[in-house]
Amino acid sequence: MIHPAIFILLFLFAFPFFWIAVIGFIARQGWREIAAAYPATSDAPPSARRVRFGSLSIGGKLMSPNYGSSIDGWFAQSGFWLRPFLPFRPFHPMIFIPWARVESVEQERKMLSKAVRVRLAGNMPDLLLLGSLGRAALERR
Repeated sequence: MIHPAIFILLFLFAFPFFWIAVIGFIARQGWREIAAAYPATSDAPPSARRVRFGSLSIGGKLMSPNYGSSIDGWFAQSGFWLRPFLPFRPFHPMIFIPWARVESVEQERKMLSKAVRVRLAGNMPDLLLLGSLGRAALERR
């Protein structure tokens, strides 16, 4: 049997590597593809409406990556920016999606809640914005 102190030390050493691996895997499920097509070349302007603790799903299907209450969003006349909170940020560069590259913004039902499906130009996966992110997208579009 392993001594509890050794177990704790091994856990503290291994957990950051495990965390980075999981975050990297999740980023490959759609975020990096969208970020490559729509990279943020600047931060959002101070006049942009900021939404904290937003939730989104990439692809909007059953097994799609889900970012529950971990996304910051900024909405302006030119488009919107998305970025995960700091612990989830590795491998997730900030995204800027100009409104001109948005094909549609539609409200829909998802299980027991309402969501907003954002269809992007360029054969990109849809973004399913939930809660405050979805409301902000509907208001700005």
